[in-house]
Amino acid sequence: MREISVKKLIEWLGRDGAIAGLEKSDITLSELHEIAIHYGLLVQEKTRRGDIIIDLVNRDVVRIDKTTDELLSMKHDDLKKYLTDRKVSRTELLHLASKFDLRIGRETNTNLVDFLAREISDFGMYQRVAKGIRSA
Repeated sequence: MREISVKKLIEWLGRDGAIAGLEKSDITLSELHEIAIHYGLLVQEKTRRGDIIIDLVNRDVVRIDKTTDELLSMKHDDLKKYLTDRKVSRTELLHLASKFDLRIGRETNTNLVDFLAREISDFGMYQRVAKGIRSA
């Protein structure tokens, strides 16, 4: 595996420059997978080159600042808007999916935000119903 300091690239080139540099580099997709795994990113076999690069550069940026309970209390449209407005990275979305033990299929990969918003809001609805039944 090649030794690449993504942090150093960001220092030198900024986030956009680091992304552009990695995209134009001769690093293979296989090498990018290895580098991403080395940095602890959740990478699926079919993840595209550009997505891996963006996730590598943005790996330290945490955009979801709500607790699991806060996310569960949100309705689908509000949750979808929150995730979209916050520009949550693909890696952070996959991490969120793993918190809820959600499996991401190939067709789901294309609209991850919509899938997560729907599933998490459904979990929250079930949770609220269960709490209502217990308190009755």
